[in-house]
Amino acid sequence: MVVKKRVSKRKDLEHIVQCAICDFLDFTGLLYFAIPNGGNRNIITATKLKREGVKAGVPDLCIIHKGSAFFLEVKTPKTETSRKGTVSKRQVEVFGKLTAEGCQVEVVHSVAETREVLERWGIDSKRTKTAI
Repeated sequence: MVVKKRVSKRKDLEHIVQCAICDFLDFTGLLYFAIPNGGNRNIITATKLKREGVKAGVPDLCIIHKGSAFFLEVKTPKTETSRKGTVSKRQVEVFGKLTAEGCQVEVVHSVAETREVLERWGIDSKRTKTAI
């Protein structure tokens, strides 16, 4: 009998939110990509990825705009049964290093927050041309 690990409902929700944000970013035509650092992996895959440069604490999404890199960390929104997702100590450290290098980093919990962040960064989220 094969026993599958149950992914937590929080992770399911975070996945759904990140997919919605990616759909929104696709619609805007902004150049972005995911940085898939999370997830459960076996030790062989984890070791290979670490050797290839995967780093703990790196944000989920990177947007490239006018020669600059902008990062979004997606966390679960507050629900009736759970609190908002929060960043880890390692994420705080990495976000500080990215900021020190001149990058913008924000934590978002929804598409609406993502729109607000892009506006604050001066990125037009209303354009609809395809980047990739």
